[in-house]
This record gives sequence, C-alpha cells and structure tokens, in this order.
Amino acid sequence: MNNFIDIEDIDSNQLKKIMAFSAGLKAERKNISKGTKDFKKYLTNKVVALLFKKPSTRTRFSFEVGIFQMGGQSITVSSNEMQLSNFESMSDTARVLSQYLDMVVIRTDNHSDLMDLSKYSNIPIINGLSDKSHPCQVLSDIFTFEEINGSIEGKKVVWLGDSNNVCNSYIQASKQFNFEFIISGPRDILSSETKKIQKYQYEIHPEKALKRADLIVTDTWYSMHHTEEERKLRQEIMQGYTLTNDLVNISKKNCLVFHCMPIYRNNEIMSDVADKFFEIFLKQAENRLHVQKGIMKWCFS
Repeated sequence: MNNFIDIEDIDSNQLKKIMAFSAGLKAERKNISKGTKDFKKYLTNKVVALLFKKPSTRTRFSFEVGIFQMGGQSITVSSNEMQLSNFESMSDTARVLSQYLDMVVIRTDNHSDLMDLSKYSNIPIINGLSDKSHPCQVLSDIFTFEEINGSIEGKKVVWLGDSNNVCNSYIQASKQFNFEFIISGPRDILSSETKKIQKYQYEIHPEKALKRADLIVTDTWYSMHHTEEERKLRQEIMQGYTLTNDLVNISKKNCLVFHCMPIYRNNEIMSDVADKFFEIFLKQAENRLHVQKGIMKWCFS
C-alpha cells in the first residue's frame, strides 16, 4: 500500500513507473468509448471515496471516470455532507472511513488533513489538491510534456506569476526529474510554502527568465478563498506578469505553454495566447485521467 501525497516523497524511479503504466493504459483505450471499462480492471471490488472540501471540475470528473474504467466504485462527498462540518476531527474520520473504503482521494484547503488521513487510516490516501501542493496535476503535466517533446530532463521550465500549490509541486518535481526550474513573479507574494522549499531559481524580470525556455507554466492569480478586494489588489501586484505573445517569443521556438485551468483570460494569460495553446491545455486535462489511473494502480502495488 502506498500514499500519493507529495512528489518529493516518492522515488523518481517509482514516478517514472507510474507514468509508464499510465502511457500503457492510455494506448489501450485508443478508439474505444469513454464508458467502456479497461481490459484489465485494476480496481475490481474496490470502493474509492472522493472527499472534496473545495470545488472541483477536472479532479472530480477525471477520478470518477478513471475509477469506473478501472472497474471500481466511487463515492463523491463534500465535507459539508459529513460530520467534519460539525467539527468531528479528521483523525476520527480517518479511522471510520478505513472500515468502509479501500482508498480516499481528498481535495482540501489544509494540508494537515492529508497528514491526519495518512496517519490514522490503513488505506491509501491520494492528494487531489491541498494548500501546499497539487502532485496529480504536475505529474500529469510532466507526462504531457514528455508525450509531446520527449524527456523533460535537463529542460528549462519557467513558472510565470503567482507561486501556489501547483508551483510548489513543480519545485519538488524539478529535483525528481532533473530539470531547471525558475520562478518569475513579484517577490512579495511568494507563498510561505514556496519560501520553505528553497530549491528553485528566482528571476524578477520575466524577459530574462523566459530566454531559452522549453516550457512556460502559468496559473490563475486567484485562489477560491480570495475576496473581490483581494483579487483587485492581486491584479495590481501582478501587472507585468501576464503571459503575452511577446514573452512567448523570447523562449525557444518549440516552447510549450501549460495552464491547468480555469483560465482568467487577459489576467495571467492573454486571450490570444490561450487560444493558441488551448489544445495543449486540453491534453493536460485529458492526461489527468490516465496519470491518476496510474497513480491509483501504484497505490495498491
């Protein structure tokens, strides 16, 4: 049994095994309907709970479809539907869920929930997103990059904008997959989690950061908890870090642009740039399905 909580906790060889298995699963599903179950149903007789304390589109649908295709059964629930909303502890909840389930995927605004679940349950726990990290997204991104442009080892990856949970997982991945990672954004909004990691390069000027880049990654400037006033303030702070065609043209000719969506056009990315790379964004989203299936298989290995 394995937990999938942070990329830094998993050996690079194991991460590559997950991606190789995911590639095989994707290839096997070519030209078959989404409702057709996999030839090998690795989650037969498994019940997986998707516990979402935060709203979700891509994470929820990709996991639910993946569990179904692998022959398992999913139960999707928000924390408001559980006694967690009445202050039952996550540690007690973990012990109870272990009696009913074979796995839990959690999406939460508090990384300590993941720590409690993994400590007090005896079933695999998957991080579907926390305030600290988003490993499923980043492993899927690396899978997508390598599917299009080959190995990411030795490549230059630039994060443009606000450092957040996805950015933190990229920092972790840069060590495991041996690629150069640079953050370019306002220094005063580097998150406390990002500052703790301290395993990245920083360049305040995006024009310098993006030279010879193989991959540019950007993301929304806002989190779900930000008020309208906080969003306006962030717009002011982030001026100069919008991804434009001029900035893209500084990078290599075959440079990819990633965005995990949702997109706030003409904020973190100009609308014409988003349109140019939108098929890539869709490929990122599609690969969430295949890579998360690989992760679930690995958790039971």
